[in-house]
Amino acid sequence: MKHKIKDEIKKHSNPFDIKRKRLYNEISKEMGFIYPCPEYISVKTLILRSINKKLPSNVTTFNEIPNESEYYKTERNEDFMIFKNSDLVIFQSPFQAKLFKKYNNDIFVDGTLYIAPKFSQQVFITRTYVKELNSFYTTSYAILRNKKQKTYKMLFNKLKQNSNNNIITEPKNKLKKNELCRNEVNDDEKIFNYYKGISNLPFINPEYIMDIFSLIKTKSIEKNSCQFLKFLEYFYETYLIGYDMKSWNYYNNIEHITNNASESLNNSLNKLFPMKPNFYELINKLKEQEHLSYYDYQMKIKGIWRMKKKK
Repeated sequence: MKHKIKDEIKKHSNPFDIKRKRLYNEISKEMGFIYPCPEYISVKTLILRSINKKLPSNVTTFNEIPNESEYYKTERNEDFMIFKNSDLVIFQSPFQAKLFKKYNNDIFVDGTLYIAPKFSQQVFITRTYVKELNSFYTTSYAILRNKKQKTYKMLFNKLKQNSNNNIITEPKNKLKKNELCRNEVNDDEKIFNYYKGISNLPFINPEYIMDIFSLIKTKSIEKNSCQFLKFLEYFYETYLIGYDMKSWNYYNNIEHITNNASESLNNSLNKLFPMKPNFYELINKLKEQEHLSYYDYQMKIKGIWRMKKKK
């Protein structure tokens, strides 16, 4: 029995896909034992040990992430990893790149810390909406070592480059509390309200944005809110000067006014891991999600599966 189990485990190309109890029951039945065999617990440790021997060495730092790996192939044997440097690794299948290029009117982004490997700060996910199917699809995954602005810029530049596209893909995402003003926002109710006012600018008529920003800045100067003023300066240089306002303002395109499309996916991914996954375990699950998404898209395009009715 033990040798048979070891031999079967060796045959599996992907140890993450091995279901221990199912494997044991199948071998028990094949060998003519009572099914299901009641002695599973006695060889459970052996099975786990044999599976662990097949697993690749765990990655503990960003620099240890390999440039090439058999795990960087999708279920359809296509390249999954498209870019890697010391701060960022991006995964995007050809199917996801196609959606990223074709459906670019709305790009939804969000990051999650919960499923990020211990050596990283965030798993960043982009999604898009396919209107004719009334469905959302993930268009890329990225593991970030930090949350610096240059890292996000590099991420979106590489996604644009990979899709061979010249579209503007600055994320239409809800603004997050900057580290510059976290304490003042948390401790001062008026500053908190000012911050919420800035956060709501993506949904305000662009004609009034500069007036609203100037009013908030004037009030902040009166309160001598040094930290928040630094945040306002950052916001001004980044979003009002650095980016075209059309790339983050939703006033003229409010079909999808929330980021629920990305946050719901993050919640489902979080449930897949009761604790932080190692690098290869995470990549394996992301590939599974990509394949399910590909299958869903193909079935709907062919008319085999019914599309969801728009509420």
